[in-house]
Amino acid sequence: MTTNKRPALNLFIISFLTLFGEMMFIRYISSNIYLLSYYKNAVLIAIFLGLGTGFLTSRSKRNLIELIPIASLVLVTIIIYFNDYLRIDLDHSLKDESIWPEFWANTRAQSVPIFGVLVFFYIAIALYFIPLGQETMRAMAAFRPLRAYSLNIAGALAGIVLFAIAGWLWTTPLVWFTVFLVPTLWWSWKYSKRGVFYLNIAAVFITLFLVFSANYGPEVWSPYSRIRVYPYSAQPGSGFISTTNGNPQVGSMNFDIVYKGAEAALNTESRRIYEIPYDLGSPKTVMVVGAGAGNETAMALRRGASYVDAVEIDPVFITLGSHLSPHRPFVDERVSVHVDDARAFFHKTKRKYDLVVIGFLDSQYHLTHMSNIRTENFVYTYESLKRTKEILTDGGVLQLNYNAPRPDMRAKLYKILKDVYGDDLVVYAPIDPVSGNISYVAGPGVKGKKHLAGLQETAFKTEGDLTLPTDDWPFLYLEGKKIPKEYWSMLLVIPVISFALIRAVAGHHGSFSIKFFMLGLGFMLLETKSITSFALLFGSTVTVVSIVIAAILSSVLLANFIIHRWYMESVTVPYLLIFASLVVLYFLPLSLFIGLGWATKLVVSILLISAPIFFASFVFGISFARSERMDVDMGSNIFGSVVGGMSEYLSMAMGFNGLYVVSLIAYAIAFIVDIRGKKA
Repeated sequence: MTTNKRPALNLFIISFLTLFGEMMFIRYISSNIYLLSYYKNAVLIAIFLGLGTGFLTSRSKRNLIELIPIASLVLVTIIIYFNDYLRIDLDHSLKDESIWPEFWANTRAQSVPIFGVLVFFYIAIALYFIPLGQETMRAMAAFRPLRAYSLNIAGALAGIVLFAIAGWLWTTPLVWFTVFLVPTLWWSWKYSKRGVFYLNIAAVFITLFLVFSANYGPEVWSPYSRIRVYPYSAQPGSGFISTTNGNPQVGSMNFDIVYKGAEAALNTESRRIYEIPYDLGSPKTVMVVGAGAGNETAMALRRGASYVDAVEIDPVFITLGSHLSPHRPFVDERVSVHVDDARAFFHKTKRKYDLVVIGFLDSQYHLTHMSNIRTENFVYTYESLKRTKEILTDGGVLQLNYNAPRPDMRAKLYKILKDVYGDDLVVYAPIDPVSGNISYVAGPGVKGKKHLAGLQETAFKTEGDLTLPTDDWPFLYLEGKKIPKEYWSMLLVIPVISFALIRAVAGHHGSFSIKFFMLGLGFMLLETKSITSFALLFGSTVTVVSIVIAAILSSVLLANFIIHRWYMESVTVPYLLIFASLVVLYFLPLSLFIGLGWATKLVVSILLISAPIFFASFVFGISFARSERMDVDMGSNIFGSVVGGMSEYLSMAMGFNGLYVVSLIAYAIAFIVDIRGKKA
């Protein structure tokens, strides 16, 4: 008697590898070519395009999965070559969004245009994932649609969980590529001729060697970034500087030595900024968010603080500050260390502070591969900075340190703080600036104490059209509510490439489902909006994001179980519940819930924020259960996700709540198509 265990295992494994590989390449590419981290959403869209194309080619006789080991070698070689020998040509004067230059690019590297890089990697990644999509759909064909979809989601959920665990354990890309590539040899053994199989074995070993050798040295892969550490200067005990994905960070200084050479001026300037709040008073209770490796915390302890809450989102920097910093501030008994998101901690804390310091936040890490928002964006919104006033003592001071390359960014922060703190605000800049660092100091402790030696006071014009960042539009780095010019080229070329593939593949292998296309578009936007909402309520940490994505997949599995158990066939009620929940969420401000307790926020999140995703899972599950062409319906759904990923950029022009509107329109079109299909 035959059993279904082997086909089920095949589907689970290929689904697991597909999701794991998706997360792996998104992380690996953005960590090695850091300017592409600003376009991480584009990498995801390319992956969806490849998977969707693979679904539609599943009936082809060609077994593309056997090409994955060799394709991996080619793609990894290109990424490493780019990281070592090429640099992106970026004209910052033409940009609407602030993007830091490649400070440490090899001076001998050849310059390449950002548009060409995006197009190349978009096509390369899409082609790479076609075999995975093809094999996934072939594995699904052994089951009825709903069971196939459930196994697919279960495998994807396992991939998400394992990659999240790998990130939490600070594993390196060598571990990721080993987990991903070694199982692919099974399909090569199954499909390939012996010579090709042995060639694939060699390709896997060479790829793993390249990944290991390219990332060999004094570096750590945190859950967020690839971090390398270098001596601050040639002087013994001078501290260290670090890079995240190749971009220099502040590092850790030694305040007990006199620096010489090129580092002297920068050290003097940085130290003077750290000293500002202690020249205005004698704070005893201090909060430092964006604590990094501990410079601000060390200064607080040196200047007499009796208690310090040091908040840093990346655990690697806490470790560096505890072991490599000259002052080792995080091991001091007066310091309480919190590995957490700054905005979340503003609302978690029950204390009031004499001083709140917002350090130089520049994570270069996006909240999720589904979104173009950075992890620090919610720290600089109007609502966030208003919260800082509520946690200050009567004579307290807020210090916000920032390196703002554009005048409008400086003016936005000044305008928000002016609205919140009134006249109790002064902005300090070095008299002889070495960098673009400035320090906003606000609060009742500023009164009558504005002039400080070695610093100049500055102000900014706030008249005119200044669009201030809010929790719904948290884009400090944008000039205004619009899609930046640097994204338009990508948004114009992606549809051309994507729909050329759709037309070629769907025209040859079958039809195209408008309904499933719209379901994919709407669901992608719901996922993106839900993740940003959860991040606002619980913090923009990789833990929160991983749990939310896993919870979304789990809700899909639960919906499928209910559909199967109670034989649900009608989609009308789930559609109506989607529409109702989206309307409620559009008009319901999240600010009502941010200050609530953790348990209460969790209940609100499950009952409200997650509601449309849960109802949408019923619509898709019921519809897919009666699918006659899984390849066409799944392919169309994935292509809808491609357009949904592109539509996410609309949040830059209309705010994140606007995504609810676009999602509602998508589901309304799907509903109309559904009704007409039943009448036909």
